[in-house]
Amino acid sequence: MTEQEIFEKLKDALDYQYLLTNFGETEVDNLEDYLHAIKYEREIEKNFESAELDRLNTYQEFIHYLHDKAIGNKDSLIECFDDNEVNIFIGYKTVTKMLIDGELYLEFEDDDTKLKAKWQASDNYAVWQTCGVCGDDYSGYLLFPTYKDNEYFVLWYKC
Repeated sequence: MTEQEIFEKLKDALDYQYLLTNFGETEVDNLEDYLHAIKYEREIEKNFESAELDRLNTYQEFIHYLHDKAIGNKDSLIECFDDNEVNIFIGYKTVTKMLIDGELYLEFEDDDTKLKAKWQASDNYAVWQTCGVCGDDYSGYLLFPTYKDNEYFVLWYKC
C-alpha cells in the first residue's frame, strides 16, 4: 500500500475531504498538500498551538508508520486510530515482552515511568489504559508493532 493509498483511507476514515483556504474549499488530494495547507492556514492566523502541531505531526507519523513499518491488517489499525478523540505520537519505543498470569504484556517507558501494556492479539496492538473519574472517559497508550524486533510505534490516546 502506498502512502497516497494510506492517506486516502485515513481521509475517508476521518471523514475529511476539504480544507478551507483563501480561495474557498479545496479538495485534499495528497498528504503533502494537506500538511502544507494547514501550516499555511495556521501561520496566517498566528495561533498555531502546540496541541495542533502535535496532532499534525501524529497524523503524518501515523501515515509513515502504516506505509513503512506496519505489520498486520492496516485497516484495523486505521479504525483504532479513528476511534479516539485525541491521538498524540509519542515515538518509537523499545519494549520488554513478559508473561503475567499467562497473558502477554509489553513493558515500555514514557517520561521515566515504566508501564505494562496488555497485548490484544486479535487487534494486533497492545494497550495500557486508565479510566477517568466518571468512568466514561479513557486515556492511555497504544503500541503498534514494527518490523524491527521489540520496537513499537506508540500513541497516547484519549476517548
